[in-house]
Amino acid sequence: MHIYEYLFTAIIIVTILLASSTMIGTLSGPSRSVSEKEQLKVAAQKIITQLLLDTGDPSDWGSDVTIDESNLKAFGLAKHGETTRDAYVLDPDKVLRLDNTHPLFIHPSRIINLLNLGKEYGLTLEIFPAIKVNLTIDSNEYKVKVSSEYGELPIFGADVTARMYYASNGAINRSLTLTSQTRANGECTFNFGNISSEMKVLILGINYYGVRVVKVFPAGSVAKAHFVGNHLFLNEAYNISGNEAYEIIVEKRDGGYMIEDVKFSLDKVGDVKFDLTYVEPSTVAILAISEDGTKLIFASKEVNLTYSSIPGVWSFPFAYSVERSVVIGGSAYIVRLYLWRMSW
Repeated sequence: MHIYEYLFTAIIIVTILLASSTMIGTLSGPSRSVSEKEQLKVAAQKIITQLLLDTGDPSDWGSDVTIDESNLKAFGLAKHGETTRDAYVLDPDKVLRLDNTHPLFIHPSRIINLLNLGKEYGLTLEIFPAIKVNLTIDSNEYKVKVSSEYGELPIFGADVTARMYYASNGAINRSLTLTSQTRANGECTFNFGNISSEMKVLILGINYYGVRVVKVFPAGSVAKAHFVGNHLFLNEAYNISGNEAYEIIVEKRDGGYMIEDVKFSLDKVGDVKFDLTYVEPSTVAILAISEDGTKLIFASKEVNLTYSSIPGVWSFPFAYSVERSVVIGGSAYIVRLYLWRMSW
């Protein structure tokens, strides 16, 4: 009889312990989840601060073509030499090296190591213009639509400055500079007359109550290249006519932009690499003509990219996101960081 009492008592004790363990796990689960989310939030805030306010090491690694991912000691996208009054000003050369088509691309795995994230975290970095600009071409009319990145709502009253550059008879020509203002549907239209050449590039400057964006649209057939520091990298081997290039310069002025160009000489230092003798600080694009006159070579410092530690994946469930407004090459951009844990 005593044995059954002991067994019954033992069963009751075990049942109480199991129930207590289950209740503790159930009650602590939400608290643990909140704690983990807070840790993710803190980590994301630290990472985006380093990305946007640190220049990296070496501080000019974006324009220095001798620096690759193997000898990059610290990672940051801030522009070298800017004062603290110009926080969130990024170096376009550094940002463009996050584009996987760039000849000096920095692989995400290297950035993960430099940020000391190890295998615990994954991240995605999105960088895109603060104002969305679309171009529709209908014969001689170029319809520009300006809208918000959030919901693509049309923007009314944005000042738009436009100028066309095109290749004709082995030379680069330019149109007059035109200005307009977007209507209620966010659109405005430009007509540069009859330009017979198919090798064209349209330069746009948009100003909406101080939010400024420069867009460079290939409006015809062009040969894409990459512009880094004072170096021009072609995607294919071409000789350049007269070893000369045009730097397209866009500068702010009251109520809009000034779009001009300056011609500089090039030094060929490889099959697909040229060095420019000088680069103006406000240069947004480089134009040149192939020696046979059949190619308009075009390189831009415009940025629009997604950079992920896992190719093809922009985010994971329960990722924490944070975004900041920045300036890149005089234009307003949004930087959005997604951070998630690889394991819990």
